[in-house]
Amino acid sequence: MPRSTRRWPGISAAAAPISGCARPSMPRPRAEEAAMDRRHLLKAAGAALLVPVLAEAQQAPPGSPPGPPPTAIPPGESPNAGPGRVTAFLRIGADGRVTVLTPILEMGQGTHTAHAQIVADELGVPLSAVTVEVAQPEGPFRYTPVNEQYAGASWGVRLIQPRLRRAAAQARAVLVEAAAQRLGVPAGSLTLAEGRITHAASGRSLAVGEVAEAAAALPLPEQPRLQPAAERRLVGQPVPRLDVPAKTRGAAVFGQDVRLPGMLQAVAKLSPAHGAAMAGFDAAPARAVRGVVDVVPLGTRGVAVVATDTWAALKGAEAVVIRVEAALRAAARVVDATYEVPALAHAPLETDNCTVRIQGDAAEAWAPTQHQDWVRAAVAKGAGVAPEKVRVHTTFAGGAFGRRLMVEVAEQAAMVARAVGRPVKLTWPREEEFAQGYYRPAHACRLRAALDAQGKLTGLWFRSAGQSVMGDYRPGFMARGPAILDPFALQAVTDTPYRFGAFRSEWVRTEGPAKSWLWRSVGGSQNAFFLECFLDEVAAATGQDPYALRRALLAHDPRRLRVLQTAAETSGWGTPAPAGRHRGIAFCEIYDSPVAQVAEVSVERGTLRVHRVTVAIDCGEVVNPGQVTAQMEGSVAWGLSAALHEAVTLREGRTEQRNFDAYPILRMEEAPVVETHILTTPGVPVGGVGEPGVPPVAPAVANAIFAATGKRLRSLPLLQHDLRA
Repeated sequence: MPRSTRRWPGISAAAAPISGCARPSMPRPRAEEAAMDRRHLLKAAGAALLVPVLAEAQQAPPGSPPGPPPTAIPPGESPNAGPGRVTAFLRIGADGRVTVLTPILEMGQGTHTAHAQIVADELGVPLSAVTVEVAQPEGPFRYTPVNEQYAGASWGVRLIQPRLRRAAAQARAVLVEAAAQRLGVPAGSLTLAEGRITHAASGRSLAVGEVAEAAAALPLPEQPRLQPAAERRLVGQPVPRLDVPAKTRGAAVFGQDVRLPGMLQAVAKLSPAHGAAMAGFDAAPARAVRGVVDVVPLGTRGVAVVATDTWAALKGAEAVVIRVEAALRAAARVVDATYEVPALAHAPLETDNCTVRIQGDAAEAWAPTQHQDWVRAAVAKGAGVAPEKVRVHTTFAGGAFGRRLMVEVAEQAAMVARAVGRPVKLTWPREEEFAQGYYRPAHACRLRAALDAQGKLTGLWFRSAGQSVMGDYRPGFMARGPAILDPFALQAVTDTPYRFGAFRSEWVRTEGPAKSWLWRSVGGSQNAFFLECFLDEVAAATGQDPYALRRALLAHDPRRLRVLQTAAETSGWGTPAPAGRHRGIAFCEIYDSPVAQVAEVSVERGTLRVHRVTVAIDCGEVVNPGQVTAQMEGSVAWGLSAALHEAVTLREGRTEQRNFDAYPILRMEEAPVVETHILTTPGVPVGGVGEPGVPPVAPAVANAIFAATGKRLRSLPLLQHDLRA
């Protein structure tokens, strides 16, 4: 983990190119634009009370294809039903415990802690009384227009926050009303704090658990009173993470921790080349391994070796011989570019896995997934049951980064469980995770700038080429026509706040054998490197300071300019750096959060050392500043690892990197000091945090290397270059 200096002083009130215009062509989903469905009544199973459910469906990310609207759940059939379910998002037990139901899994970024803070503040209960669990797929937790429950695009807090606040405010209102009826006093004479509803005049009080069942039967107010910021006790404060104690004790359940009675272990052995179909396999060597129970084909993708323990399954998978058809998808790559970035793996420390149990016409799945609805559909297909008969238990995830939006392993696990007639946990071993996991696609980019006689930037042309992320993530969207723009291809370019004068951005779609996927910060991860390094080239060509050039390009936008200034000023930009050190600067905005970074590096006898990275971010309203800081530190480590070391290469359609020996990642001794400055702008809603800190890292470091050596590095990873003078 990066060493950190935690500071929060800024907290305050197709072959043809597809073009993007200078101003935003990719709409930004905002929480206040949520599409709201009217509530419906749900009779809780096993309880004679009516539980109101507010079915709220949030807008999906840009570029998502339309889908059917969320449907009402018939009475008694809600997979999330239970006594005391006061709203779709909250259950309150007789003991006063509050369970928050959320569509977002905990991937280690502290999202569930933020959810608990929001609810505890708005509801008026202690934080210690709140727990958070991932809901079963259901209308209120899905996003329109795709009608799916999943997590991504730095939505963990920014999209769910207004929904949770409203749900908690509604619950507070009906709890107070139920208490008023019980005590025979006006609701306006009661206050709710620390989990108790008090009538000050008489000194009488009730715990929220005492009136939860009665409150669940009351109609919810459509426009509940929301607590003003001055009355919040927890939101805006760096409270401790709720998931850390269980993780410290080893009690937290990740996908690999799931154990079921009679469960077998399975390991996938997939076709060795991208796009190649399995023509057949020889299972005899695997069956000779002690402990192997069966070898189950996974369509044309490969096989799963099923055994009584993981080691036997791994050894059996190594022994299987797969015959492959020589039919690979055609690959093409544009190389006429100024800058290049390689394909990247997600490389989560917990490899992909899913546990499935089939009982009659129903199935259950345990998975560290980002997409509950896709897991449900995949398990239903593999198990041969109806989707509504599948329950999805979302575990903790040992890393995700977009990787766990892919649910192929869930269908495979269900296929194996169906074939052997017992519960099965299917695991992709590390070698398959690298060889067949989808990647951040490689891209190449050419940029040109127009300058006037005084050296002022008057126009910029940006043309990139690479595979389409949406082409594999949502192929139906890209199949609508050759002029469809993948919204991730020019992310952080078409919607840049910079004003260049004349501005043209283009993207050429290429094809390749490996599938591409969403990778933490998606298009911003490569486009910031292209654009921010090129701006430094423009500055050098015109004799300008790189920071001054960016200031001029953001002069019209006080919010973004303030972020840039904060990073520059707090890093000491414009003052002498420590002996032997040099600085580089970069700026990027994705998911409604502008971020600027200054990297301080040294290069001695060709050896690079990144000493410090100063980060400034304006992510709108801050729920937990400690988690914002933690995410910036994690983003720097993630982005620096990719910038310095990481690359996926293919030879004859096969991935050459099969484990961390060939795919090095950042080591602890390489981690820099990270200093984070959090800014807020009044009236700006919650922005993304988990991804916006990644894109500026690579260009800031590359620009600092130029300052140190005079060498302009136009391709990643940076350490492939000779940095000796």
